Amino acid sequence: MKIRRGVCAMLSLPAAIGVLSAYVRPQAPEHDLVGIVKAWVTMPQPGDWQSLDRLPGIRWASMPPSSLKNCLPDGGCFARQGVATIAGRNVAIVASGARTMVFNLYFRNGGAPFGEAAVLGALNAAALTTTLTRCPVRGRAGSTNWYRLGGAKVAPSVFSVQPASARRTGEGFVISNGAELPQLQPAQLAMYSEQCEVGATQQPVATTLPHEALAQTFVTLLAPSAGGTTYDWKTLIALPTGITWTASAPARGDLSYRDDRNPYNSQGTLKLGGREFSVLASGSQTQVQTIYLDEMGLHPKGEHMLGVVYQKGVAVQLSRCGPLYTESTNNWYALTSASTRPAMIRQSIRYDGNQVQDTYALRLDGSLPARDPRDRNPGVNGCR
Repeated sequence: MKIRRGVCAMLSLPAAIGVLSAYVRPQAPEHDLVGIVKAWVTMPQPGDWQSLDRLPGIRWASMPPSSLKNCLPDGGCFARQGVATIAGRNVAIVASGARTMVFNLYFRNGGAPFGEAAVLGALNAAALTTTLTRCPVRGRAGSTNWYRLGGAKVAPSVFSVQPASARRTGEGFVISNGAELPQLQPAQLAMYSEQCEVGATQQPVATTLPHEALAQTFVTLLAPSAGGTTYDWKTLIALPTGITWTASAPARGDLSYRDDRNPYNSQGTLKLGGREFSVLASGSQTQVQTIYLDEMGLHPKGEHMLGVVYQKGVAVQLSRCGPLYTESTNNWYALTSASTRPAMIRQSIRYDGNQVQDTYALRLDGSLPARDPRDRNPGVNGCR
């Protein structure tokens, strides 16, 4: 009888193991991916390039990071490549950033997709909250969703998902440092909305290209021909330019760093389809004289803002070229029309590979500043 019990026990042991194994399953592959995400967003940010080596399961190219000939659209001019093998999938990874700091991690899975729903579920299981913040406008060609991540000891981060589809190979994920959404390319602005709640109207991020909206801002800032040479501060603030001013009245300030002797100024910001400008207006205590717009990032080169100004009925004529530099241009143009007083605008463009950065100075009284000995006249030494 004892023997029979022992035999029965031995015979039932494999069956018991089989039953237990049904409950002890290997971790789903999306949890391995999320393990990398969580390890990164719970590190102090922005991380340095060596901190990438602490991420689990990734084989990175040796240091230092590669310096890129053309900076990426995210502004990163340095990159380091890696690869992770997750459940048989070879996931390519690229980190991008500045010389000493990493700002973005890109994942490209060319194998069987993890699936957006599965990855979001794994994020939640790892105590990371996800808030849908930017999404495709229904019926348009957008395909990526952006989520803000939250949780205990989680640095402000945005996680984006580009699901697999018949139009492209594999799926993509991006972690971007900071709470701000990554900048869209101009052609993407009408494809995406930041109104993603259930039942939201889903207005596009923008329906006008940034340089077209910027051209309209400058046309609006021109002084009307029926008035004085310029206008007062109250009029400036009331103009529908899209500029958000920090104060309702100007303050005294030293603008000698701009070679501007005007004693009063007012500051603001202008946001146009993901591009942001700092704004500074200078003048006397009562009248505005000059308005400066300095872009706070980079954008793809190839746009023609002054061409759009011309299309809006304002003649644009080159008046002076600044010193000849290899990485920037600084040219003055006269702006004239039947309905506005003559003005001068300086367009400065700094080139950085395939991207550029714009700054502007609009002189409402139509005057030019003192001439630099290195300045060139139109038609002289490449001034055109």
